[in-house]
Amino acid sequence: MEPITIAQINTHHCKAAMAQLALYSQENKVYIALMQEPYCYNGEPRCIPPDYSVFHTTSNRNSRALILINKDTAHNFIFLYQYYNQDNTIVATATNPPFTLPAPTSPLRFS
Repeated sequence: MEPITIAQINTHHCKAAMAQLALYSQENKVYIALMQEPYCYNGEPRCIPPDYSVFHTTSNRNSRALILINKDTAHNFIFLYQYYNQDNTIVATATNPPFTLPAPTSPLRFS
């Protein structure tokens, strides 16, 4: 089984950081990107790499968290609408048992 590469970034609403993420994702075969404070225009995330599906909240305000999943892999994930808000986006795998993947507004800490 090929390893899955996951990236996490806070773009601070910066368009250039989003463009850099697109390049990094393509060069490093990132399957999943957890993003805080994405660059948005009229409430919608912009500068999304074309090979990715976007999971995020929709509202009249900018999303503060989103998850990008490579389109080749995205069909294995389910957006958990019942838990989302402007600050959190959560998906789970469609496999059994499910694996939950949150995109919080603060960086993830691993022990």
